[in-house]
Amino acid sequence: MEIFTPLISNQIEMEQNDIDRLTNYIKALEKWNNIHALTSVSARELPYVFIVEPIVAARELAKTVNPLKCIDIGTGFGNPGIAMSVYFKKADFLLLDASQKKTALLRKIVYDEKFERVKVVTARIEDVTKQIDSSFDLVISRGIGSLDKTLEYAYELAKLDGTIAIFKAKLDVKEFSDTKKEGLVLDRVLTLNVVYPLREVARYVLVYKKVVL
Repeated sequence: MEIFTPLISNQIEMEQNDIDRLTNYIKALEKWNNIHALTSVSARELPYVFIVEPIVAARELAKTVNPLKCIDIGTGFGNPGIAMSVYFKKADFLLLDASQKKTALLRKIVYDEKFERVKVVTARIEDVTKQIDSSFDLVISRGIGSLDKTLEYAYELAKLDGTIAIFKAKLDVKEFSDTKKEGLVLDRVLTLNVVYPLREVARYVLVYKKVVL
């Protein structure tokens, strides 16, 4: 799978080494998806979902956030953590998921493609929040259940004044309007306009800040 076209159509510039690593990442996902049906995302749209959307989000977040320590909770096969780690070049990324199958493949990709600042951990989020200090500059997730549950876990992992970014395919205004978590403030809602083949797709990121209680 070639990722030049998705990058160009979304005005994303990258170093060739990063393009090569991300291309191999997508090829690995495509290969294993054909064998094990890892994801419902079609081969044609894999680069857009796993590469373009996270990088467009990172590009927007970078206007106000310069993270050095990040965690992707419920990362699955590395989305959005892998692509965002390429954009935030100074940050260390911890990719967390409870699935042995997903993390085994992801760990192999990280090793093979030398994502040196990325660590993959197989664990339930409930266990990790009890073991890891609240020290992450940036907590990201595509959601591990309801928004309030995701924010509950993210709050435990974010440092004071840290940023939490929750990715949403659709914007449910009532959901995030009704969701309140003491110590978290909804900072902004990012609308990401991603150019897919023959269409433009709107994706959303809810951005929270951890504040003093």
